[in-house]
Amino acid sequence: MANKILKNRLRELREVRKLTQQEVAKLLDIDHTTVSRHESGSRGLSPEDIQKYARLYKVESYELFIDPKDLQEEDEAESGTTITKE
Repeated sequence: MANKILKNRLRELREVRKLTQQEVAKLLDIDHTTVSRHESGSRGLSPEDIQKYARLYKVESYELFIDPKDLQEEDEAESGTTITKE
């Protein structure tokens, strides 16, 4: 399950920053096929890879492994507020 969330998160974070896989590969000094495999979940990430992606996307490394909706729900629970969509 974590691998599925991870691959979706990597793609999502890249797309939010309007980067291509080729651009990410260049910034991380890795091959673009490696970025593709990380995003598809067909290749695992080393601890060094995790740190590289976290620095590039300006997130904490643990955030690569969790669904952002879970973070929002946790924040809302801690603050005692709930955001409803109408």
